[in-house]
Amino acid sequence: MKKILQIIILLTSILTFSQEKLSGKYCSIPIGESDVTCIDFKQNNQFEYSINGCLGTSHIGTGIFELKNKTLRLTFDKKKQPTRNIVNVKEVKSNSEKIEFEFVIKDEYGFSLYADVIEKPKIKVLEINNEKKTMEVEKKDSKIKYQISSLGYEIVELELEHNSSKLIEITMFPFQTKLISEKVFEWNLTEINDGEFKTGPNIWNTYRKIEK
Repeated sequence: MKKILQIIILLTSILTFSQEKLSGKYCSIPIGESDVTCIDFKQNNQFEYSINGCLGTSHIGTGIFELKNKTLRLTFDKKKQPTRNIVNVKEVKSNSEKIEFEFVIKDEYGFSLYADVIEKPKIKVLEINNEKKTMEVEKKDSKIKYQISSLGYEIVELELEHNSSKLIEITMFPFQTKLISEKVFEWNLTEINDGEFKTGPNIWNTYRKIEK
């Protein structure tokens, strides 16, 4: 009799695991002003993934999902993020021995932007505005990495040689949604049913079904 009960329990467990499936759109529970992550599980194990916040959708991605033994695995498709920023660097002749970089930073309509120019890895910051556009740099043979950022616009990263003075003209475009490419996310689900699943013990680990 004991062996029969063990077999029944085993068969019930196998049946329960075999019935595990995810379909429809699930979203994380927001805490305060935190972002909301949504996963739309579609037919043929396809999924659509997005992260949404107060400024709109920040990340999106698609791919194949697998649910096995309460382990959820998301494998994202390979996608290339288009770059819209335009950078034009010109060498400038100077009678002085000093090397200066002049930054002209505008938006897509030609209006000047306030921006921060960050020299890496020293984290030396220059604020670019209508009054200050030029920075003096040390003469070197190597290339130095720079990051240019302006609130609400895509970040520009470039390398500049410190061998001569330069005019750096940059056209910046508004921030665009970032594509998630060739990433793998994996969670061991602590709970799963038709209405929600959990990736951990906390409330923000809960994903609830909002669409079939």
